[in-house]
Amino acid sequence: MNKLILVVLPPLLATTALSLKPVKWSVVGGNAPRTVVAGRAVPITVQADIAKGWHIYSLTQKPGGPIPLRIAVQGIGDVSLRGSIKGPKPEKYFDKNFGMTTELYSGSPRFMIPLAVPGRASRGARQVQVTARYQVCSDKLCLPPRTDTLQVVLRVSAK
Repeated sequence: MNKLILVVLPPLLATTALSLKPVKWSVVGGNAPRTVVAGRAVPITVQADIAKGWHIYSLTQKPGGPIPLRIAVQGIGDVSLRGSIKGPKPEKYFDKNFGMTTELYSGSPRFMIPLAVPGRASRGARQVQVTARYQVCSDKLCLPPRTDTLQVVLRVSAK
């Protein structure tokens, strides 16, 4: 019987961990297109809804420990990041498992992403992907890092 538990338990735990999704990402304001004037920027805000008892690590988490949050923008070549992504001030906590101070977010943190198009950009819609790569942990378990993708539509208008 003990051998059966050793054979069955690891795949069962792996399946359970993969089915857990304690973080849900969304674009604040829904999926309606955002209008941006050619040559200007528009702020896009994304939110991570983190289940109670779980947390993700900050944009500024130091190396040598958990996987920090990385937010990136992909899509049409004339859409770019103008400035830096801004997030809330993280909570700081000494984590004995990592042997270091960690910076984390819990609850529903929001992140502002300044998206811009050049002045010469043609009018029309652009499909942009916002990706969030993160590691989510509780006080007892860390799940493997994952990347979630959100779709954002920018509508470029003339000056």
